[in-house]
Amino acid sequence: MTRTGLGSLTVAIVLGFFLLDTPATAQTSPAPDVQTWVKKYDRNGDGKLDRREFHEAVVEAFFFRDKDRSGYLAISELREASPEALRAVKRKSDSRISLEEYINAVFKDFEAADTDSDGALTVVEIEQYRRTAR
Repeated sequence: MTRTGLGSLTVAIVLGFFLLDTPATAQTSPAPDVQTWVKKYDRNGDGKLDRREFHEAVVEAFFFRDKDRSGYLAISELREASPEALRAVKRKSDSRISLEEYINAVFKDFEAADTDSDGALTVVEIEQYRRTAR
């Protein structure tokens, strides 16, 4: 899928992960930069996030945000995704999103940001995608 084919998918679906309130980035602390975020999830130390590493970050963010442990997130609470982006991956017309739907939405942006199609995101690719997808 090309960047233009994403329509209203916002950069923040995926790349807003480092802006999420996580244990390491409580609301009182500034959000980490892209390089710090990549380093946190780069398990093999190659300086980029492959699909497995990225998937781990996505799942962690989902469950951190699922405060009531319902297995769903309220769409209205997802600051990093536009309503249009979430509707693109929703299977039902309820006002919540499952882990599977969340992962599917996030990986649409992963593919768009992976400009060299090597299956991994570098800091440069993420920063470029954040600038151009706004």
